[in-house]
Amino acid sequence: MSEQITEILVPVDGSENSTRAALFGIDMAKAFGVGIRLFYVFPAASVEIIGMAGMSRSDIDQAAQAAAQKAFDLTHEALGSETGVEFETETSMGDPAEEVIRYTEDNAGTMVVIGRRGLSRMKSLMIGSVSDKVLRHAKTPVVVIT
Repeated sequence: MSEQITEILVPVDGSENSTRAALFGIDMAKAFGVGIRLFYVFPAASVEIIGMAGMSRSDIDQAAQAAAQKAFDLTHEALGSETGVEFETETSMGDPAEEVIRYTEDNAGTMVVIGRRGLSRMKSLMIGSVSDKVLRHAKTPVVVIT
């Protein structure tokens, strides 16, 4: 690894697995002396479904921000206020794996700490998982928390 770690990126969705990833991310951030960026991706499928319901782009943006804020709030609540690490948040729309991979392409010093959702073996074989795709294609180090 030739790049110095400059931040920890933790994709969050409000699940227990993403909270565990954030907890591990705190330890990594302390070890490297860097901050954490909580990253929420509003799934492309949700955008398409909302768009088909006749909602405007503004309504879709508001729904994405509300979903992101809920995930950020759940994560902060689970972590508590005394983490000793500086947090930033970022929201994106699209395919979650592709957006995390894009982030690693644009930010070379990022280490991704991602939770594994635990799809069944059959679903994982058929459609793959976000963590698997990120692990295979990210341009920076990735830690998968199971």
